[in-house]
Amino acid sequence: MLAIFLLSTIGTVAGTILSFMLLKDVIPHLDKIGAMMAGSYTGGGVNFAAMSAKFEAPGDLVSATVVADNAMMALFFFVLMGIPAVNFFRKNYKTPHMEEVEKNATGDDETQAASFWKRKEISLKDIASSIATAFVLVAVSFQLADFFAGVIPNGENANIFYDLLRGIIGDQYLMLTTLTVIAVLLAPDYFENLQGTQELGTFLIYLFFVVIGVPASIALVVTTSPLLLIFVLIIVLMNLFFSLILGKLFKFNLEEILLASNANLGGPTTAAAMAIAKGWNRLIVPILLVGTLGYIVGNYIGTGLGALFQTLL
Repeated sequence: MLAIFLLSTIGTVAGTILSFMLLKDVIPHLDKIGAMMAGSYTGGGVNFAAMSAKFEAPGDLVSATVVADNAMMALFFFVLMGIPAVNFFRKNYKTPHMEEVEKNATGDDETQAASFWKRKEISLKDIASSIATAFVLVAVSFQLADFFAGVIPNGENANIFYDLLRGIIGDQYLMLTTLTVIAVLLAPDYFENLQGTQELGTFLIYLFFVVIGVPASIALVVTTSPLLLIFVLIIVLMNLFFSLILGKLFKFNLEEILLASNANLGGPTTAAAMAIAKGWNRLIVPILLVGTLGYIVGNYIGTGLGALFQTLL
């Protein structure tokens, strides 16, 4: 799952670059939008939020991008759900999980899905620990990034090595990503025992989308979203194309390919939901873990492409 997920990510990168080169002269601030969508279509809404804050994209354009993204994702999920039923794909790709579902169909898929999404135990201590941990990670990361950005030579005294180093450890969001990974590696038991973190994080991401959607200009959405729809459509098609072609080349199962593409573009929760809906129960946990990795990778990819795009405008 990790291998096909990373191969699928190549499609996101290629699609973002192609889409940017085709539309950079007709969509304003496309370097910022490109960074946001590259991050989002590698991991999900977490990266969208991080990249929009990092590159300070105009709020009205961010709102229009959210509209275009949501419309495209709604259509894309229908396509992903429908692909397994197409004979062409069934004939040309291995489908062991679908065959297992068809062989062992007992009508209890609804029960399995309900069990996966059942209520989770969470206490006030869990809420307090989760929020406090997040605040500490953010505060320490931002302070460290500001410190390194201040001591690393810049301008006339810098060279390409210093510029690269400054871009990595002097960036607040990359530092936050890196420090979070280190913290989880050093204290796995602590983070594993935090209950409700997925629910709290998802709720805050939805709150973020509501806040940026409130000031959305209808006129701007109508005039800008058609172009943004084309922009995100190219990225989505390239991701799916690369996923299917590279997946076939490296002999991955169709189920793994589709879930990896879903995890890239929609995030781990939508990929897990698809696995549950299709009854591919042995792939639920792997795609959740791999999709969560996209939260980490997405910030680096979004930052890198955003910096590249800024030099091309």
